[in-house]
Amino acid sequence: MSTFSLLATVTASTKRAPTISGGKRGAAATNLASLSCMPLDPIDPEIRQTLVLKAPAELLQTFVEGGLDIKEGDILVVGSTEYPIRAVGDWTWPMDATATRYLVLEDLKT
Repeated sequence: MSTFSLLATVTASTKRAPTISGGKRGAAATNLASLSCMPLDPIDPEIRQTLVLKAPAELLQTFVEGGLDIKEGDILVVGSTEYPIRAVGDWTWPMDATATRYLVLEDLKT
């Protein structure tokens, strides 16, 4: 078992909005279910400065298993809370060279 697997203790899913049809976009629907991810943490302040926010939000980060169909614009769902995915990148977990995906999330403040 990899170090990443031991640390990925949060269960999540993703939602994705369907393509536009007839000039309208439908509601986002579950795309991936039962993902294991790292606990959500505040993003590094240096990375935060490079992103321009369009809404009052805190930026969070997490890692999921590599190779999953996750892209910017999807929504990560943890419990009953939805987090828009702002950025996605491939990352090699340094402890044991496990392929993972790095997600930058918005925690929208209302």
